[in-house]
Amino acid sequence: MKKIGLVGGLGPASTVDYYLGLVEKHRSVHGEDNYPQIVIDSVNMHEVTEAFAGSNYDGVAEIILKSLHSLKNAGAEIAAVTANTVHIAWDCFAGKSPLPLVSIVDVTADYIANQGYKRVLVLGTEFTMKSGLYGKSLSERGITHIVPGGEDIKRISGLFFPNLENGIVVAEDKRKMLAIAESYIRAEKTDALLLGCTELPLMIKDGDVSVPLVNTTEIHIDAVYRAAEGK
Repeated sequence: MKKIGLVGGLGPASTVDYYLGLVEKHRSVHGEDNYPQIVIDSVNMHEVTEAFAGSNYDGVAEIILKSLHSLKNAGAEIAAVTANTVHIAWDCFAGKSPLPLVSIVDVTADYIANQGYKRVLVLGTEFTMKSGLYGKSLSERGITHIVPGGEDIKRISGLFFPNLENGIVVAEDKRKMLAIAESYIRAEKTDALLLGCTELPLMIKDGDVSVPLVNTTEIHIDAVYRAAEGK
């Protein structure tokens, strides 16, 4: 099995989910006392956020590429970036990566297509929702993606920082997030909710809304593990 490299810190709570998720997958396949080789390079989320705020995608790419080189130097043979938002700058860094990368967008779009969903509501950070991150990949597969309107984007974004990005779920924030999500699910007649931020699964669980969830964290972890196994 290939040694896995993770660009982490985007944010810390989801990085832990990736680590534990990969460990659990390996143990389920190879036995309770078996653990995969994983290297994590945790970047400064504030620097990445500042670069996105200035639409400085080259600056984002510089941070990610530096991290990927660190992972390679630590022996990683395959890598993934543990965040949806950073994939907005994918074209700026993927082609320059010193390691093979697994895209959260591509594997999630494939999952949605395989499930047969046709209209999907996408929630995520303000950067993710405004960028239409999943739009191209989903439309290529004949799937319509719905994002909230301008004011709701701001309301949703306000529910991410600082608590959820640090792994803290506030009950009132969850209530607000679910209310916004359900209003779009009903109005737009979507058949799934895409959790387009790797912290969102900490807040939104199966059964919280009236349609199935597309958990990008779980999907990405599974794809990274399969790629490391050579599958």
